[in-house]
Amino acid sequence: MAPHRPRIALIRAEVPHTTAWYYLRAFRRLGVDLVDLPFRPGKKPEWKSMPGADLALLIDCGLPVDFPALERFGGAKGFVSIDSCHKLPMHHTLCDRYSFDFIWVAQKHVAKDLGSNARWLPLAAEPETHACRPGMAGGPFLDRLLRRSHYDIAMCGAPYGHRRRFEKLFRRAGLSARFLFRKRFGLDATRELARATIGFNAGAGFDGKRGMDMNMRVFETMANGQCMLLTNTYEGLGYEDLFTEGRHYIGFRTEAEAVQKALYYASRPEEAIAIAREGQRRVLQNHTYVHRCGEILSSFLEGRKVDLHAEAERERA
Repeated sequence: MAPHRPRIALIRAEVPHTTAWYYLRAFRRLGVDLVDLPFRPGKKPEWKSMPGADLALLIDCGLPVDFPALERFGGAKGFVSIDSCHKLPMHHTLCDRYSFDFIWVAQKHVAKDLGSNARWLPLAAEPETHACRPGMAGGPFLDRLLRRSHYDIAMCGAPYGHRRRFEKLFRRAGLSARFLFRKRFGLDATRELARATIGFNAGAGFDGKRGMDMNMRVFETMANGQCMLLTNTYEGLGYEDLFTEGRHYIGFRTEAEAVQKALYYASRPEEAIAIAREGQRRVLQNHTYVHRCGEILSSFLEGRKVDLHAEAERERA
């Protein structure tokens, strides 16, 4: 008799290059019976009822949105909380309303605030999108014609004020910088970062105006393999649980330290690429969205391990 394939009803926003989007793609690679329930941020979902499923799983993106069908759902319910470090009251409201049986929290230091059934599940990378490989150096012809071939430091992300300030600091220090705010996503961002010695990250909470986080950029930049990750760090976020500083990435805590380390590694690209390759190896072996989906399934299936490679091969066959 064939083993039971768990049926997952995935509730996720229709927004490309978000955590919800990558979870959808990862679940599709595994041996699960997946029911996709998309919605548009800020709008009521077009679907009015929930299908029968072993687990109804809501991914944090595009919220808050009302899901009456999820509230009425009688089976097991799970929630993947991403931005609780910035929006903790909203996430408390969601957990109270839907009475989730399982809660997976992307930010380690916030997990304890969402209940006894909440556990840490970090963000991740998607190898097909974020790992640079031969043949990915394309892009629009005019852009390839006009752009320079290499930069000391690069970043693709949201245009927070402190990130713009970092760009100016790096330029004043004599570094060539390529900071693209909400202009490159997915493969385009991967190509841009691959042209730099250093992939930069300053979390949303660096200036104290938002909550501290270990964001998507940490995993996606390390997955690139061509640029070394230079990121701000805080105690308690889980960096020390997942990576080794100095081997997989380089950290900083102040603006002056960031500039100092950027200058050092920009002048020593061979050291930077060695760290970049170690970071990529670590991420691809342990921290992809297929790994995260496997952890969700293992938790839901009461600790029974899921053979990710076997399931992925079976799905492709």
